[in-house]
Amino acid sequence: MKSQQLSRRGLLKMLGAGTATLALAACAPAAGPAAAPESGSSGDATSEKIQMSVATFAAVLHDWQREFAKRWGEEHADQVDLQIEEVVYNEMAKLQLARSASGTLWDLTFSGIKWFPYSASKGMFLQLDDFLANREDANLDDFFETALAGGYLDGNLYGLPYEIHPGNPALVVFNLDMLEEKGFEMPTDDWDVAQYAEIASQTSDPENNVFGTNYLPGSYYDFESLARAYGTDMMSEDRSQFVFNVDEKCIEAARWTADLRTSQQAAPKRDEVEGIDFTAGNMLVSQVTGSYSVNNFATQIGDAFRHDWVLFPRGPEGNRGYTAFTSNYSVASTTADPDLAVDLLVYLTSTEAGTWSALEQGTGQPNARRSVWENEDLLAKSHPIFRRVVAMFNDSSIPGPFPMPSNLRFQELQDNWANTMPDLFYGDVPFEEGMQAVQDACQEILDLPRA
Repeated sequence: MKSQQLSRRGLLKMLGAGTATLALAACAPAAGPAAAPESGSSGDATSEKIQMSVATFAAVLHDWQREFAKRWGEEHADQVDLQIEEVVYNEMAKLQLARSASGTLWDLTFSGIKWFPYSASKGMFLQLDDFLANREDANLDDFFETALAGGYLDGNLYGLPYEIHPGNPALVVFNLDMLEEKGFEMPTDDWDVAQYAEIASQTSDPENNVFGTNYLPGSYYDFESLARAYGTDMMSEDRSQFVFNVDEKCIEAARWTADLRTSQQAAPKRDEVEGIDFTAGNMLVSQVTGSYSVNNFATQIGDAFRHDWVLFPRGPEGNRGYTAFTSNYSVASTTADPDLAVDLLVYLTSTEAGTWSALEQGTGQPNARRSVWENEDLLAKSHPIFRRVVAMFNDSSIPGPFPMPSNLRFQELQDNWANTMPDLFYGDVPFEEGMQAVQDACQEILDLPRA
């Protein structure tokens, strides 16, 4: 299979395409022209097989998807001719639209939470509720609640999650050597935003390009995690109104963020950002990032300096929040055999697949199931922060659903946030002016009809 993988990547490079098709039969020697059927023969048996295709995430981290699709294809080789394709994540949203329009959508396709609801709203995906109602092996209760919620649209289930992480600003990693040099101890998960601001400001040395934190909510959903820590939400309950500059707690959270760069000089400004790298060991005392960085940072840092992890701080009143970033597998509404396609869907999102990814593949990660994240073999091999992330996922008092606008115009909302947010949080405009500019730009998108 090694040579097959290299040739597939070579083909992808030659064609310059976003996808590369890999037939299961490619593992076997190339076949010659089919012989004519003998007298009395019913003909080529493969012509009676159901043709199915599955899109997989084109990254080593997601090799498990190809492994388990291959296993399922081999187990159903008498029924199905399964084509396994690799698709670049950043190209998938547009490819789903194009393939759906041309009638060539994969029988199984993956989606990030950012574009999944829009694709589902266009009728691309099979409604799964009836298909899963009597399938005990689907075990929907095993999924984290916020992960499964990401597969619904308008009360109907259109996808099963194959991964979850608690968002980009979910964790804080500290350089313990730099922290202790400044006289501070490693904080606990019970710390709050005021304590973080104090640590960040007291450990910064802007003149020597050393900063206490890098926190900057580059996306509106990153700020949502902070808003939830302040005990509120940046959109109304029906997600049709943007309350960023209306809700007092949102305003308080935004001021805390802006102060890190203005009054406290605790984080790099716009002209100081280039080249800032926590793993270099001498620029950032702490970095705000996601659970996806824990293992990567350990590899990059090695023995260069001591580091440790903590959950993002609580808000002023002790609240905590996160933003569940999930990815789903869905069945095309046009699939030739819904029952078989759903069977593959259940297999790819199973405990078996998630455990193999996390423990056997080595470069993998837990999927969206409790049974995988809570696997003691996995937790014993992982940094203790993962056990605390699991506890956060399981705590129903901590809000975590992804904040999708009601009109599903995610990308337009994010674009307007990204275009107006920097002036506010870098302190390039007065605070009140910056707040209103972000508010107006984002509400402009929410006022539009459903995409």
